[in-house]
Amino acid sequence: MPAGVLFMFIIVFTTLVAVRMNSYVISALIIYVFFSIIGAVDDIAKVINQRKIAKGLISKQDYQYKADGISAGLRLFLYMTISLLVAMAAYKYIPNINGDINLPFISIVKRFPSLPFWLFIPFMTFTIAIFANGVNFTDGFDTLATVPSICCFVFVGIISFISSNSIWSNYLLIPHIVGLQEILPLIGAVIGTLLAYLWFNSPPSTIIMGDSGSVGLGGLIGILFIFTKAGFYLPLVGFIFFMEFASVAIQIGYFKLTGKRVFLMAPIHHHFQIMMRKSGLYKGEFQIKSKIAWRFHILSVVCLVLGLALFLKIR
Repeated sequence: MPAGVLFMFIIVFTTLVAVRMNSYVISALIIYVFFSIIGAVDDIAKVINQRKIAKGLISKQDYQYKADGISAGLRLFLYMTISLLVAMAAYKYIPNINGDINLPFISIVKRFPSLPFWLFIPFMTFTIAIFANGVNFTDGFDTLATVPSICCFVFVGIISFISSNSIWSNYLLIPHIVGLQEILPLIGAVIGTLLAYLWFNSPPSTIIMGDSGSVGLGGLIGILFIFTKAGFYLPLVGFIFFMEFASVAIQIGYFKLTGKRVFLMAPIHHHFQIMMRKSGLYKGEFQIKSKIAWRFHILSVVCLVLGLALFLKIR
């Protein structure tokens, strides 16, 4: 049973109880709730189609064709539209969402890079949409998307806490962002929910996240990285999600151009799964999936540490 809808109720309720509402929290919740609803539509459609298979109304082949519930094109359109509307509203109504960005190895004292409106809005829109897809693609094995998600939320939690303090942000030469500390209860609610979810999702899992969980979390990760002015660190800290999304994009694009495949199967964790299966070194699928999941988890923690070191300029 997909737990994503339960995620949404727990996270939203906990946030509303604990947080002092401001523009950052409202924007993040809008992205999270709407993206979770889009994912829930897919989850419901999958359950309906599974029941149709059991009744003999459709074949398994038809189910695989319709597995997403709504078409990939429509889903991407919804991601982009919601992200664009929130990006434009945030740019207009939140003073610190002004196109300023933080880049590795560049001190804000000497130079504070800034994207113009016509670049920043697409950047914010695509960041949110890409990582909604990235987390969704990663959620293929038990725990596979959960630990990288927790690492991303730990990163934005630490950065938002430091950035909201004028003394610490000035000492570490990072932007001081007034009011950003109000997203901390939201981040805490997400991390707590994911840790509880891991208790039951550890192999063999008794519950799964579903699209309602993965799509919502991915969109939330994207917008929180923008709020902390860490958008250019997302490919590093969220490397697993970026790699999964890129593998699907490359596979589809290359196949349409040449009729051939770059990977044995996309997303890339399935490529590794097939390679390890062919190697004959593992007794069964459980060992293969566990090995891939643990390696992805270790890589996520390493990327988190590297991201913090670069952003906070630890020498």
